Amino acid sequence: MLLSTLVIATSLSVVVAARPAGANQVGDLESQAKAITQELVQEQLQADAYQQQYSVASAKVAADQSAIVETDQQIGTDQQQIAGATLAVRQLVINSYMTAGAGLTHSDTEFFSGDEEAAQVADEYAGIAAGNIEGALDQLHGDQHALQTRQAELEQQQVQDQSTQRQEATYLSQADATDAQLESVQSQVAGRLAAAVAGQAAAQAKAATAAVAAARRSAVSATASHGGSGAGSSSVPNPGSSTVPGTSVGASTVTVTDPALNPFLECVVQAESGGNYRAVSPSGEYMGAFQFSQSTWNMAARAAGLPGLVGVRPNRASKAEQDTLAVALYALDGERPWLGDRCSG
Repeated sequence: MLLSTLVIATSLSVVVAARPAGANQVGDLESQAKAITQELVQEQLQADAYQQQYSVASAKVAADQSAIVETDQQIGTDQQQIAGATLAVRQLVINSYMTAGAGLTHSDTEFFSGDEEAAQVADEYAGIAAGNIEGALDQLHGDQHALQTRQAELEQQQVQDQSTQRQEATYLSQADATDAQLESVQSQVAGRLAAAVAGQAAAQAKAATAAVAAARRSAVSATASHGGSGAGSSSVPNPGSSTVPGTSVGASTVTVTDPALNPFLECVVQAESGGNYRAVSPSGEYMGAFQFSQSTWNMAARAAGLPGLVGVRPNRASKAEQDTLAVALYALDGERPWLGDRCSG
């Protein structure tokens, strides 16, 4: 009942109207997916236990059937022995009757012929033979009765084991149905989680693009107010703007204007590279003034709407391009990409 309640509650939570994609929604869905996964694992373990119990019950039923067949065979053997012994008794009775009908028994004949010892032996043999056969018959009848009693007990045990087998099969079927329901709910939550993550990424990319655009407008305004002097100039060639390779609009190329950096990013430039836009880390993994890795650089380029910079080594990009992608990355993740240096303290 508790499991059914959990499944119903989980199912209801799946159909609730989706909230705007964001960090809270993604976290909630991740927690829900984790809880469902744990519940599914527990239910699968329970189904495995039911499967084992069902196998044990099935083995008992098979063993009962084998014992019943063996008992039937033993009863049949006893019946054959009883029939043989009964036939022998009948033969003795018939012989005795036929001899009595002639007026004298075999022993009487021997007696009147003068062989008294032979007559006595014949009588003793006939008595022993009849007694042995009757004793054997009694023993066989007793064995047959015991076997029939055992057969009845086995049949009753088989009925009980078959009932247990059916019950275990019901439990197993219910567990399989719960597994299927949980897997369905898990699939729905996974779909919602994927949509939420995609929505969150789209929102971050939009924010990054807006941040880059705002930084560009700020740079243009600053340049105009200072009579055309470039903001944030450095010794790197063409610090104010650059032509992005591989990007074009119609017949013209996209020009990147060097955006203004906020105080944190200005600090990062000095902390990471000492202001050297051509810097490369000793390992070769981090490049440029902001020490981008190639994968982070490519992500920031896409977020900033500059696909032409994807694949370009950061230290070979212009100052304007590096500053622009740093602004985009900051809009996406804030200070997290540079955690650990003195600026993030």
